[in-house]
Amino acid sequence: MFRDKFEDKNMSLSELEKMIDYIPNVYKNELLELIYVLRAWELISMRNNIKDENLTYYKFIGSKIKINNLAEIFNKLSKEISLFKTYKLDADKFEDGHLDLIIERLNNTLNLPSINDAFFLSKFKIDTPIVSNQIAEMGLKLLIDSRTKTEYPNEGLFVPYYIRELYVPFSQGFAYTKFMLGQIYTDGQIAKYSLVAELISVFGFAGIEFKLSNALENPSYLDKNNKDKLREFEHVLSFPPYSVKQNFDYRNDKYNRFNFQKGAVLDIAYFEHILAQTKYRAVVLMPVGFTYRSGNEELFRKYLIEKNYLEGIIQLPPNLHSATSIETTFFIINKYRNESSTIPNDVMFINLKDESFIKREGRQLVFKSVDEIRDIYINKKEIKNISALISREEIAENNYSFAIDKYVVTEKTKEVQKELEKFELIKLEDIADVRKSQLFKDEEKGLEIFEISPSDFNKAGFTLECGKIKKIELQKNRLDTYKLEPYDVLLSTKGTIGKVAIIGKIDKPMIASQAIQVIRLKEDKEEKAIILYMFLKSNIGQTILSSITSGTVMPQISTVEVKSLGIPKLTEENEKTIFLNFNNEIEMYNQITILENKVKQLHNEFLGESIWIKQYITN
Repeated sequence: MFRDKFEDKNMSLSELEKMIDYIPNVYKNELLELIYVLRAWELISMRNNIKDENLTYYKFIGSKIKINNLAEIFNKLSKEISLFKTYKLDADKFEDGHLDLIIERLNNTLNLPSINDAFFLSKFKIDTPIVSNQIAEMGLKLLIDSRTKTEYPNEGLFVPYYIRELYVPFSQGFAYTKFMLGQIYTDGQIAKYSLVAELISVFGFAGIEFKLSNALENPSYLDKNNKDKLREFEHVLSFPPYSVKQNFDYRNDKYNRFNFQKGAVLDIAYFEHILAQTKYRAVVLMPVGFTYRSGNEELFRKYLIEKNYLEGIIQLPPNLHSATSIETTFFIINKYRNESSTIPNDVMFINLKDESFIKREGRQLVFKSVDEIRDIYINKKEIKNISALISREEIAENNYSFAIDKYVVTEKTKEVQKELEKFELIKLEDIADVRKSQLFKDEEKGLEIFEISPSDFNKAGFTLECGKIKKIELQKNRLDTYKLEPYDVLLSTKGTIGKVAIIGKIDKPMIASQAIQVIRLKEDKEEKAIILYMFLKSNIGQTILSSITSGTVMPQISTVEVKSLGIPKLTEENEKTIFLNFNNEIEMYNQITILENKVKQLHNEFLGESIWIKQYITN
């Protein structure tokens, strides 16, 4: 099924780079292309795929080597060989001596590095895709289960579960071709990808049909019998670009793909296009925010669950990609689940951020074994703190969040959840208004307002001061909506997670920074604010906040998650204890402050005399 990536002994990338650097006075990127085209020409000649013997590689190198002769041969070959229709040799950029050196080196070298590595990982690369070789390998291997057999509809027989056709929309390199044999259909907007696809096809790793197009606006692969319909592929693998903003007319799409896409960010549009061209299975790599963000993304996740398309979610750690540290998640789609009563409806969640799966190579993280991860997924192994099978009903209860920490929880979180079962829980949104802070731009003049950030929070008790002052003139009309009030509870939910404060009796306009969510109690503000403050600061509260935190590069908690927090309903006796603890905490921190000031005083004194006074007298 899969090609062994170590089956061929290839020249290293560094050796290839040295070979290219050795040839002087030439454009290195174009030299890279010519090297691989010459080797491809040699392979085509070996396979006797050229009718005219005078146009073969061996005939050419057996005669006097001239760049103009090579250009003429390539032009003739373009009439029968697809590669030479794509590759156009610019003879003016090379000299006869260059060819002599190249061919000499090719005749005395091992197999060249894989085409993907040469064109996407070497220092002469044509592009830097976000997807590493390992991520591409994992995506492909999650797509296929070669050890099971599946009955395809309308075929009436059991056949090996293999790739007959693979569609890879929004092409980000060709790393996956190193691990498979078969026919691939792909599209993208970078012209040089056409040449790479042709080279890969010639080298025999996979047959690739590449279409230079924008699949969202102008899909290339249409139904053979009906050009008004999109072609559906049995298997789809895709690594769409992340959070791209582009205005296109999705509302008048003649293929009716876009039911959830809104606005300029294309994450949903990419996924909807993929679904439209998937017949059975798809594996899609998406940014981790796609698993928990509200709005249309939540509606789309709900759609995947209600249609029973979602088979698995695999959370990847950051720093696995070649061009970004963003966290990503594999979505595994199985549209056949919707048609079969024999396939389980549970969704497999796997958290790969555990250190047992990863190791560091230089600045980058890599997986120890892709096949081990695949085995966990294929065999649906539930492993403590790593993986779990979750029902669609439980996902629905969690507002269709696919955030991994909701389903693959630590023992500490489980203990906290068990402790909370002793109480009647009230949703925070039932007793308080929760809103995310908004940005106020600093203007040259106007009313002075104070912006509080998590670093301004008092360690205990009420927060009254903040350091940042902004001036607003044109934004005054927004101030009434977002200014803070006494007994507002502030929760840090971006970057620094879990810091809590209560706003005291302020006499100046104050707003919260964008790292903060403001919680305003509906009734008995002072008492309930103190209780909420103490709950969120407790070990139980902090553990819950940690469990609903998403993201590693920029940790954050969504407003939806905060609103859904379960707050224990306390007895009158419990509340008295909370108030006593609150006052004791304030008193203790006051004592700590006094002691810290005394320590500072000791540092500033020497033999009972202030060192600063002594220096002043001396001067």
